[in-house]
Amino acid sequence: MKLRNTSTLSLLITAALGSLLSACGGGADGAAGSSAQAPTQFASIGTSATLTDIYVSTSGADTNAGTSSAPLKTISRAAQLAGPGSTIHVAAGTYAGGFQTTVSGTATARIRFVSDKKWGARIVPPANSSTAAAWDNRGSYVDIDGFEVDGSAVQSGTPWSTGIYTGGGNDVIKNNHVHHIGASGSCLSGGGIGADSYYKGTNNDVYANLVHDIGVAGCQTMFGMYVSTPDSDVKNNLIYAVSDAAVQLWHDATRAKVVNNTIFNANIGVLVGSGDYYSTSGPNDYSTVSNNIIVDNRYGVVERGATGTHNVYRNNLMNQNAMLDFQLQNGLTASATVSAAPGFINYVRTGGGDYHLATGSAAIGRAYSADAPSTDLDGVTRSSTTVDIGAYQYVASAQPPEPAFSAVTAYHLYVATTGSDSNPGTASAPLKTIARAAALAKPDTTVHVAPGTYYGGFKTTTSGTATARIYYVSSTKWGARIVPPASSSNDTAWDNRGNYVEINGFDIDGSSPQGGTPWLHGIYTGGSYGKIKGNHVHHIATNVACTSAGGSAIGIDSYYHGVATDVINNTVHDIGTAGCAYIQGIYMSTTGSIQNNVVYRVGQAAIHLWHDASDVLIANNTVTSSTFGIIVGGGDFYYDTSGADNVRVTNNIVFDNKYGISEQGTTGIHNVYTNNLVYQNASYNLSLRNGLSAKSTVSADPQFSTYSRTGSADYHLKSTSPAIGTGSTTLAPTTDIDGYQRTPIGLGAYQYR
Repeated sequence: MKLRNTSTLSLLITAALGSLLSACGGGADGAAGSSAQAPTQFASIGTSATLTDIYVSTSGADTNAGTSSAPLKTISRAAQLAGPGSTIHVAAGTYAGGFQTTVSGTATARIRFVSDKKWGARIVPPANSSTAAAWDNRGSYVDIDGFEVDGSAVQSGTPWSTGIYTGGGNDVIKNNHVHHIGASGSCLSGGGIGADSYYKGTNNDVYANLVHDIGVAGCQTMFGMYVSTPDSDVKNNLIYAVSDAAVQLWHDATRAKVVNNTIFNANIGVLVGSGDYYSTSGPNDYSTVSNNIIVDNRYGVVERGATGTHNVYRNNLMNQNAMLDFQLQNGLTASATVSAAPGFINYVRTGGGDYHLATGSAAIGRAYSADAPSTDLDGVTRSSTTVDIGAYQYVASAQPPEPAFSAVTAYHLYVATTGSDSNPGTASAPLKTIARAAALAKPDTTVHVAPGTYYGGFKTTTSGTATARIYYVSSTKWGARIVPPASSSNDTAWDNRGNYVEINGFDIDGSSPQGGTPWLHGIYTGGSYGKIKGNHVHHIATNVACTSAGGSAIGIDSYYHGVATDVINNTVHDIGTAGCAYIQGIYMSTTGSIQNNVVYRVGQAAIHLWHDASDVLIANNTVTSSTFGIIVGGGDFYYDTSGADNVRVTNNIVFDNKYGISEQGTTGIHNVYTNNLVYQNASYNLSLRNGLSAKSTVSADPQFSTYSRTGSADYHLKSTSPAIGTGSTTLAPTTDIDGYQRTPIGLGAYQYR
């Protein structure tokens, strides 16, 4: 089958962008090609001076001043207060999209919209959408940096056809995660990221973004990235699962550089062309497509429409593109093409793999170095002597982490936001809900949950066995997000009662409560022999009254006679209101272990043992900025009144809490506290009972890469940290929270490397 002809392509693209621009408030009649209007500016808001730093938080209010202590509620309000040189800091949390920003910076004083934590500020469809774009930017000299734009949970109103759109000039869209745009329902016109010349924009760059699941299958008017501005760069992006072109150059695009991207599972990898002009009438010429990995698409690189004779195609790795690798015009040919498998660490066509380069990859050292950006998608410096093809530079010295999930089971069920609970649960006909998958599961089953947003408040009760566990796995770590439903009837996001169950890699996000019962618990398990592993649980019970009903981000309970559950490699934060004694981070009332977790900003204890807790290992956790760091104790017993004994607390970092490590209630004489860094806890660092004393305690600043008690932080260790190499080898986990080997053994969740 041949690629569609130029005239058909032009019609499709005209329809695509015309529809998009009309939705975004384009020309006077909304028609493509009509004269561009100047961006509409917001009315004066009565400020006397531009703020240099403006803060936005889900807990803020748009009547606030926008300071760090009095943040705003919305990005659009922050844009009204911004001016040249402003940085808008957006705290982690979920924000309703469908807004427009029009403020411009200058060449020497850019405006920066920044998610304080990469992908921590999440933009999702509002309850009733009235726009076709998640973020419609019309300002120039603007950066949009580090956001997640997630269109998977379509509610009502206008469906999103574009994630991030910019109609300004000299803008940079970088480090964002844009996904599930137009990926359900009917075929729309738009894409993940759009840089458009309709408003006379030019020189817009798209760097280091992750873009995937764009458009419904077969839709030929949805693109991963579409660029129509001249002199624009598309570099270091990872793009996959796109219904048409992963990168589309059209309209006024010329002199573009499409360099060092990794692209797979699209209809077309890169389409280079021009036509349906807004501002110019010349061909797309002097464009460069180099150093890209373009594999497993229907078509590789295609020229269409008006193209010149000076476009360059060099040093691309092309493999397994079903119809063709190159289809170029004007007698052009590609040079230095690498025709080989890319050698990813773990290739999964639908997403969730590891697309870094494995040792021996054919992409290593094969790039055209003069075209390559200085760093890769991860920010790793590209060697001056050995530059690699694709978004990732090979790093030989970094031992790849163990995969987050590696179990092999006999049975598999699949869940996706596009599925139906009347489906059989196969990869091609997935289910809609985790609860339905649990009802169909049996021992030795993996439930694969695709990226997207799912409503919580459900219960799973099916059990595995000692030799045939049940695994619930987010196919992409933290890609499957569980949020409060429109009207909650359950105070728990995920209530598991099954035995021999693992819950792995989910994002439990309670930051946007809607109606009904507020969540007091994130992941709760009353079963036995379970694992809660690699999850991100946050913003639980942060907007509820503090009552004795209690709650926790992760709760391991013996009330239903549960025993021996492990809590490993989770990130837990913003749990409960400050000082509320009844809301905990990780709460355990049985036997088991708590290892390699990062826990911070918890109303009461970051880690709390109570009720019948005993024989628990608490090792290599990092806990900060809570009322208590670690509480070891027993009381309010269910079945066993002997108290917390045989508890081993080792290799933890307990820093900047009100209280450090505390024994409370009933405790035994066999508890062990060794090799913990306990520092700067306001009231005390250690308070033990029964004559016990801690051994080999480190009393010094842990020296995190960055630390903020109230904002974002990086809990990796600096090279001068006293936590490096001072851990006990006896009880330490073999790997850290990232999956890297511990050698020599350090303290805290992250091994220094």
